[in-house]
Amino acid sequence: MLNSTYSSFPDTSGWEPSVRTAGSRFLDIMPVKPGRRTPLAFLFVAALLFASLVGCDDDDEVIVGPGVFPDVRGAWSGQYRVTGCSLSGAADPFFCSELFASDESLILDLDLDQSGADVFGVIAQGELIGDVDGTIDELGVVRLFGDVGEAGDPVFTSILAWQTGLVGDSLVGSWRFSAVDQTGSGFGRATVDATLKLFGPTVLKFFGCAAQRSLTADGLVSGSLNPGDCQIAASLFVEGLADGAFFDVYTITGSAGDSIDVVLRSTDFDAFLLVSDLEEGVLGGDDDSGGGPDGTDAAVTIIFDTAETLMLIATSFSPGEAGPYSLSATNLGPTSPLAGAAPGVVRVIGRLENSGKATPAPASTVDPIRELLKQKLSRPTAWPRR
Repeated sequence: MLNSTYSSFPDTSGWEPSVRTAGSRFLDIMPVKPGRRTPLAFLFVAALLFASLVGCDDDDEVIVGPGVFPDVRGAWSGQYRVTGCSLSGAADPFFCSELFASDESLILDLDLDQSGADVFGVIAQGELIGDVDGTIDELGVVRLFGDVGEAGDPVFTSILAWQTGLVGDSLVGSWRFSAVDQTGSGFGRATVDATLKLFGPTVLKFFGCAAQRSLTADGLVSGSLNPGDCQIAASLFVEGLADGAFFDVYTITGSAGDSIDVVLRSTDFDAFLLVSDLEEGVLGGDDDSGGGPDGTDAAVTIIFDTAETLMLIATSFSPGEAGPYSLSATNLGPTSPLAGAAPGVVRVIGRLENSGKATPAPASTVDPIRELLKQKLSRPTAWPRR
């Protein structure tokens, strides 16, 4: 890097560089002090230097130029985990005790556009949607501001601080936002701190959680559900299930005609297994078909009428359950194609039901305002997140 430190100018206070390019790499051609004449020879050398750097020929390589900013355009999806919550003007602690309780994980989506260092787009905090704008620097640090929600929504949030860094194909960092009750229920205003990790457009993910690894057609993987894992709004896929269960995501690929048994086993929690296509559309799932010591293992048979890659979601029947598990696949061999099936059909055989082990609370005991707020913040927006 060239600089403008000269031993002949001991006092540089109040000087300004005469030429400076955008970005973090600066070229200071020479300092100009008010009232001091500049030698013509030096100006000539400086002019030649500047011309060589700017480039007089289209084929010349630009050595120093405007800052180059990482590209963060596209759809980002992930989850944020609450690390702190404080209330003001609240008669009811619901915001901090339930909605934004410590370690609660909720879905977040961004659809970003970019022009140089300027970043702007749309944010979805669950089903709440708003506009964001901000900046990205040459190191990939993104800072955003904006409001989420509208006048008619039950809750309105504002980004107070957002700083994420581009790490590979992820945006990782933290944010602080305020949430204001607009239902008149006395929930007041919450200031929420959270960490977040958003995955880019090229990452396979389900409900904001990236696929960890692939399960082969005759393979076995081991994992564990733990506090701090992604959390799922299970009621989106199975009526009567409670939201908030931890989950992990895997992929499996089958060839046309394959029939593959997949079993999720655990002695620490009641296993629940979902099968999804790559667009996050749930094709089927199971609760207790896998047997096991307590009859709580989950199993499905996937019949591939065409070659497909699918996602397997390993989770629990109830929220908060944790512990180790194994996920295995067994290729049962070729099967006959489904007569008259359209291309791309995958059949998932399992029992997508709750086996009577849990029932939703009676309507009379469910606070509709609280349920509405939970749904607004825990369910993904309808826009495509890929």
